[in-house]
Amino acid sequence: MQRVVAILRFVRLPLVWTALADVLAGAAVAAGSPAAFARADLLPLLLVSPGLYLFGMGLNDLLDRRDDVASGTDRPLARGELSPAAALSTLAVLLGMVAAGASFVGEPTLTMIAFTLAAVCLYNGWAKRHTVTSVVFMAACRAGNVLIGWSVVAGQWQFWTSPRAGCGWVLLISVCALTAAASLVSALEKRHGMRTVAGLRPSRVVLIALLLLPVADAACVAAAWGASAWAPAWLAAVPLCLATAAALRRGNRRGGS
Repeated sequence: MQRVVAILRFVRLPLVWTALADVLAGAAVAAGSPAAFARADLLPLLLVSPGLYLFGMGLNDLLDRRDDVASGTDRPLARGELSPAAALSTLAVLLGMVAAGASFVGEPTLTMIAFTLAAVCLYNGWAKRHTVTSVVFMAACRAGNVLIGWSVVAGQWQFWTSPRAGCGWVLLISVCALTAAASLVSALEKRHGMRTVAGLRPSRVVLIALLLLPVADAACVAAAWGASAWAPAWLAAVPLCLATAAALRRGNRRGGS
């Protein structure tokens, strides 16, 4: 059981719900109505989006392993709870999830999957070392995720040509802005020793920004669907994130006791 908890902590599972909310919001806004959304083939998104997100989080920890060991960070790889070989196997499984989902989508969605995967790899391999590029590439990862959802429904990722381009712009800008804010605060804390933001710990500000993503998703879906009663369903991602994080903390404490 402790090995499973270590793997789930390695890929930072709790916030995967925000990635799912984003990709499904992209699909929902593109669909324009609950009925069109329900008819869409959304199953590939449930493989691709979590796979890309969790792969990126795990790759980040794997590449930062030596730094985390040196700084004593409470991460599974740094603490020896998970071996590098197990980490690599986990990443391979996640890429397999992405490939499985990608096998059911068309060329426009494949283009956005490739773009997002490239952004994830470039972020982890280079961009995160610099404040500006880390913010830009992290926002690009989230934007790509939204457009994966959009392209599955619309058959193209060029959302600005759609009748629902206005809602698409608002969704994309909201997701990018919140992601950029979270990335900037995280970078300033790590590289410049920033201790507080408006009296809050930087980690708390980052969490708040990321938990606002489903709120922005719900608002954009409501606008695209004409204030449908189903739009608030996106808000469920917030308690799901918190509940998953709490469950992992309990599992980690039991393993350490």
